[in-house]
Amino acid sequence: MDPKPAPSLTETIRAIRIDEAERSGVVVALREADIARLDILHDRLKPVLDDIPRGVDLFDVAVTPGMTPRLWIDMIAFVEIARDKRSYRFLQDTREGRRVMIESADLAAVAERVTAYIARRLIERERLLALPPATADLAPALPPADLPPAFATAMQGIAAPAAEPAVAVTTAARPDTTPQPAAAPAPRQGVRFSGLGAFVLFLLGIAVGIGGVLGLAQIAARL
Repeated sequence: MDPKPAPSLTETIRAIRIDEAERSGVVVALREADIARLDILHDRLKPVLDDIPRGVDLFDVAVTPGMTPRLWIDMIAFVEIARDKRSYRFLQDTREGRRVMIESADLAAVAERVTAYIARRLIERERLLALPPATADLAPALPPADLPPAFATAMQGIAAPAAEPAVAVTTAARPDTTPQPAAAPAPRQGVRFSGLGAFVLFLLGIAVGIGGVLGLAQIAARL
């Protein structure tokens, strides 16, 4: 019978931290204990993660600390510690909401369920890669019934506008018996001056007047 392998130093340190956190009851210590439990599960999954083919970037397994420490498996699945601080909860986000994949204090059972999840994701990836590439010929056309009636009518009017028929309007020649109003008298045409022209004429009148007065004064002086 093979002897039981001795636990590693890392596992021993984690076990002591968990035991001290449970005894003290301090929130910070309990959070560190949750992280230690998730690290233990991460170590249990390392052989499975090493078997994932290279080039597959579906999984990014890591422990993230915070208010609720979590061991992320991929973008939609993670493991966290339950409220009893002893059980593991493997959760997955789906269209219908968050689903509990497994909740158990058995570390081996949780690791087995996570392994099955990873295997299922790899199988789904292989099936997607095996599908034929989508082409434009395979894409179904949008049926006209799916279009709103107003939009379909407008599109038909733009595509083929209806030509309006020309309507010929013919009227018989009739004598115009409507009395015509009397023609208004033509306005008198006169000379109009603008404001500048009137001012110039005013200055010329003053100059003529002054010249006449000066001429009369010279004639009177000679007499």
